[in-house]
Amino acid sequence: MKRILIPIWSSLFLASVALGAEASASKEWKDAQSYFQTGQYFRAARFAFAASQKDSKYNADADALITVSLVRAGLPNAASYFFIRTLQSGNRSAIRRALTQTQELLSSVGVDVLRSFMIKHTSLDDYDAYNRSAFSYALGKATLLEGKEQQALNHLSAVSSNSPVYAYTLQLRGAAHAILGRNEDAIREYRTCADKASNIVTAPSGTARYRVQQNEAEDLESRCHAGESRVLYQADRFEEADRAFDQIPKNSFVWPDILFEQAWNSFARREYNRSLGKLVSYKSPALAFVFNSEVDVLRAQSFLALCLYSDANEVINEFNGKYSRVGEEVKRYVETHANNLNDFYDIGKEALKAPLHTKNQFYRIMNRFIRGPYFPKLVMAERALFTELQSIRNLAGGGADARRGLPAFLDQVLGWRNKSLKSLGGAFVKNSLIDYHSILISDFEKMAFIKLEMLSRAKDKLISQGRNKSEDRTRGNVEPSRRDDQYYWSFNGEFWNDELGDYVFGLESQCSS
Repeated sequence: MKRILIPIWSSLFLASVALGAEASASKEWKDAQSYFQTGQYFRAARFAFAASQKDSKYNADADALITVSLVRAGLPNAASYFFIRTLQSGNRSAIRRALTQTQELLSSVGVDVLRSFMIKHTSLDDYDAYNRSAFSYALGKATLLEGKEQQALNHLSAVSSNSPVYAYTLQLRGAAHAILGRNEDAIREYRTCADKASNIVTAPSGTARYRVQQNEAEDLESRCHAGESRVLYQADRFEEADRAFDQIPKNSFVWPDILFEQAWNSFARREYNRSLGKLVSYKSPALAFVFNSEVDVLRAQSFLALCLYSDANEVINEFNGKYSRVGEEVKRYVETHANNLNDFYDIGKEALKAPLHTKNQFYRIMNRFIRGPYFPKLVMAERALFTELQSIRNLAGGGADARRGLPAFLDQVLGWRNKSLKSLGGAFVKNSLIDYHSILISDFEKMAFIKLEMLSRAKDKLISQGRNKSEDRTRGNVEPSRRDDQYYWSFNGEFWNDELGDYVFGLESQCSS
């Protein structure tokens, strides 16, 4: 075999180049640390990135420094990439430095993007006291989604009451206890959650982030009241459930669905007239945006319970006409776009931009899940990416400097974040459409059963009347009770927003004993 001889001067040249690169990397690493100490965080990140490009021995430490620097520079989405890369490095000191930004990143970027990397590459001992709660929360949420309720409670119990995620933790703990059938524990957690919800607001008053957090706090408080109400209903404590439901403000986006659950609460007490009164509120123009096929199923069931068969039949016919087309449209869209999550994300954004009271049935069904709080946060995060991109270009000084080194790389990073956001949002919209289509199909089956039951009862009634002309109308509706804080007023044909959910029908049961 012929050997290739490299001249000694060439070897010396390569060695000198390597030494020069190493020296340059060392200087840039020192400069990065110096800039960081003086609060010039973006410049510190640039020099740390340059050092790691020239000498791989700086990779893990540079990624950690870049993570902290970009977070402090107000660029959390850009920082998230280096946070993940640091965790994957296996370098414990670098990992622990990056983990000091865990809570800030989870608040800005979200748990879903980072959770799997945190669980795979870190342990509780890696976190400082402040950020340990964020990790415990992420672990608790992950194990709860896996159906491991007790394990989730073990993780969630480690979250400090001073943590920004504490109120969310109480909500998850309430859910875990409810699933395990520990009603009293669940009620306690949900009540505390409602009390602590305002604590998630940490941004300065008047800022855009403050408004977002304020809305999230109000939404969380309503959802915790709803959780308490559902547990009380589950425990057959219907009167208490009714009072708990009343704590949810009517201007909350949670309330339209809660109104339906209140109707079920009345149905369970055999107060069918009150149940129908709750459901009639959905005919108000103020609630025209609501898409909930189960409302009509409960209306039909309530009329059936009163043996008002013509009314039940009218509801069934109305249901079939209202939902057949949109059910086919959802099925066709899911099948046609099954392999493109971006399409699902885009149509979710279109529906979110559309007026709340849109006449588009397809958008109306999406109103049930795209309006909060999860999907709007993804859309806001997408907007934040463009804001960060502009900030990076401004910090880079524009011109050629913005098209090389770290700024150019961050352009790619934000492109990755944009793709991951759209994938998360698209998967959410797709899965939600599939879930609600399944509910719709189930509701068609329930309506068919009600129709059969109604026909069977009508037949039995005719036979019974032929045998005995006297009717004893003792079975059916229970007279709705009036609480101390309630008054009876006659309905004058107009819906008023402050009266929604408070109507009671006055129908007489046609059921015979």
